[in-house]
Amino acid sequence: MTAYSNKRVRRDTKRDTNAIQLQLSDLPGGILPKVASFLPNTSCVSFAFSLFDFDAPITSSKIKICKAIINASEESWEILNFKDIQDVYGRSLIDDDIRWILLAIDGVDKIKSLYFTNCTSITGVGLQPLTGSTVLERIDLSLVYLDQNPTIDPEPPISVSVVVPILNSIIEREDNVLEHVQLPKKWRVERSNVLTQFLQRFDRVLNGRRYPCFNCGKVCQRFENEYSYELVNWGQGENDAAWWQLEYGVVSLSCHHCEKNFCGGCENDYDFNFCRTCERYYCRECNNVNYCQGSICTKPLQPASCVECNLVKDW
Repeated sequence: MTAYSNKRVRRDTKRDTNAIQLQLSDLPGGILPKVASFLPNTSCVSFAFSLFDFDAPITSSKIKICKAIINASEESWEILNFKDIQDVYGRSLIDDDIRWILLAIDGVDKIKSLYFTNCTSITGVGLQPLTGSTVLERIDLSLVYLDQNPTIDPEPPISVSVVVPILNSIIEREDNVLEHVQLPKKWRVERSNVLTQFLQRFDRVLNGRRYPCFNCGKVCQRFENEYSYELVNWGQGENDAAWWQLEYGVVSLSCHHCEKNFCGGCENDYDFNFCRTCERYYCRECNNVNYCQGSICTKPLQPASCVECNLVKDW
């Protein structure tokens, strides 16, 4: 009799399990953000995406719950590298992903530093929610790691005609705080008129703020002499050696690491240098770029050593 009863209980349990298949999305909406609050912010994004079928019609209640989940983490969204979210997804992000995330976290009013490391599948359309941002300070569109040469093969689809209008909408705001833009290598090689005009405007914006040099205290401002110095290099090197042309489109105001500002005088004194391998500016404290001065150098002032990009040359 006991054996029969046990079998009956097991059959009933199996039947009940098959009949009721609960999913996380069936839970009350208020519970899910509380669960997400224990996760890092990038995992909150993945959690929100995993709960719903976005091929199905998107309702206002679904959007509300997703936003609540994504913003549930105690971590701030002031600094965001989309590579971190891409790693969680296990696939390349596309523009729809970028746009949805920026809208969900209200990126236009929250993000101060934005990076797109290894996001080589985007055209830039997904950046539209950043239009007119007055909080964005730094944006890195080079698509490579800090210590990498910016050349990408094959060239990524990111479009200057799509992204530059968004950047213009930011610097046109009188209360904007944008200080540093790292551009894709292919844009700096192509040198379109659209990009040059943006760089000129951005150079004027930075000059108008009259940043003090961290090293000497003088104002970091544009000046013209035999070594024309610009806070944003938009014309330098057009008719000069190829190694100088590398600086076109690069912001020369601040160290890429510590973000301290340096004037042209300190650059000439080698307290603030440009590495022509990873194509970024560094101060001596963060990364002492040594230049080869030997007579057997094929290209003058090539970096002889750069800690950041692990470059060591011996001629």
